[in-house]
Amino acid sequence: MSTDKGKTEGGSGGKRGHSNMDHWVTTEEIKESTKKHRRLNDKKEIHSELKELNKRNET
Repeated sequence: MSTDKGKTEGGSGGKRGHSNMDHWVTTEEIKESTKKHRRLNDKKEIHSELKELNKRNET
């Protein structure tokens, strides 16, 4: 028979019972990944804008 743990304490954010979830990534990993994706997206946007400007200048 199991015992009732009761309600989660206020302010714990529902974290109770998730302490052994080792597949979560750290904040630093998320920041680094986001920074990399933002940088790559910026490069793509710059290249597409330069192509558009070159096409306008050629005509």
